[in-house]
Amino acid sequence: MKNILIVSATLKSNYKLGQQLKDLLEKFDTKVTLISLENYMLPLYTEEASNKHKKDYKDTIVALTNYFANNDSIVMCAPEYNGSIPPIVNNAIAWISGNTDCWRDAFNDKIVLIATSSGGSGTKFVRVMKTQLEHLGCVVMPRSISANESNPLNIESTKKILKHFIKI
Repeated sequence: MKNILIVSATLKSNYKLGQQLKDLLEKFDTKVTLISLENYMLPLYTEEASNKHKKDYKDTIVALTNYFANNDSIVMCAPEYNGSIPPIVNNAIAWISGNTDCWRDAFNDKIVLIATSSGGSGTKFVRVMKTQLEHLGCVVMPRSISANESNPLNIESTKKILKHFIKI
């Protein structure tokens, strides 16, 4: 059975998208965990903040790292934010990669599917997120999932993408 982590940047539309994907994935005999980064608040990552707050936020950093490391695959759900990645996503990745000895286990060789619920198509988020995840050692699926109010989730197309995602 494949263990999949769905990471939502928000507790709003991307969390709802994550829940929809979780429901679909569980029909394919997978174990799925859905988290929102909003439940793991960390200060803005800087070298000074890392040195000053590493001990204060150790439990949060370890919990996030373990979620990433202990799953076979990851679905990243986030909106496009000013043509890029939301700050909360970059911040979480910075704390994981900058403050854990096993941070490579959190990303290296993980199969990742990128999904977005944005005001627009979210294509810039997908492109930038793909670049960052590949830099960290992830294998990013060539197709992504996009939904928003004017373009709701296409269940049939999503099922095809998810079947391929699980197979890899």
